Amino acid sequence: MYRSHVLVCGGTGCTSSGSETLISLLQEELKKNGLENEVAIVKTGCHGLCAQGPVMVIYPDAIFYSMVKPEDIPEIVSEHLLKGRIVERLVYHEAQTPEGIKSLNETTFYKKQHLIVIHLISIRCCSSIIPALLFDYSSPIKIDAS
Repeated sequence: MYRSHVLVCGGTGCTSSGSETLISLLQEELKKNGLENEVAIVKTGCHGLCAQGPVMVIYPDAIFYSMVKPEDIPEIVSEHLLKGRIVERLVYHEAQTPEGIKSLNETTFYKKQHLIVIHLISIRCCSSIIPALLFDYSSPIKIDAS
């Protein structure tokens, strides 16, 4: 079981900005610091803030780092992942407030988002299988599989 997860954007914008290099450097730095069994690196899809890329989110703290450069990786590992200190200069600017760092859900971009849940299901219907249905999680769907 991992104590932290580092989610690194693998979307097109972040990949073109060097997120693959960040993943490699994170792996090296975690190993160098003996954290490879404590911290998981997860390559994700797009986080939606491509102009801020490459981006990464560290959980369970939910700290969103933006415009991360290869030279920032040792500091992120030593300060945040080893010592538990947020690297404030890399925190997404809108998440920083005089009261402290606010949740990404409170930022302008994410506040307007609506959660969409993807359910993978198999329904037999006329010898075909419908592999996935997309729907708003708050709207119940009635499916007649007869």
